[in-house]
Amino acid sequence: MGKEEERELLQQPELLPEKEVDVLKVAHHGSKTSTSPEWLDYWKPKLALISAGVNNRYGHPSPDILERLEQRQIPVLRTDLLGEVEVQVKNGNISYRSKM
Repeated sequence: MGKEEERELLQQPELLPEKEVDVLKVAHHGSKTSTSPEWLDYWKPKLALISAGVNNRYGHPSPDILERLEQRQIPVLRTDLLGEVEVQVKNGNISYRSKM
């Protein structure tokens, strides 16, 4: 899903729950064409997960996305750096395990 689809959904709040999320899976491997500032501000994730391959030819995740997350002080887990990632949310606490 790209920024345009995100904007369309945000303009129709009846389609979206009014709820913050614990973990947001960043769209399209962290491409700069998705996960807009408005999308992040709506969901207010406590943690972001980016699935991208090591040294991929597209340069994912985009530095723009990483900066956007950093500006909002959202911690990021990246599969290109951590390998396989398993996230668990229990009683409001977030933990994760990773395996290369």
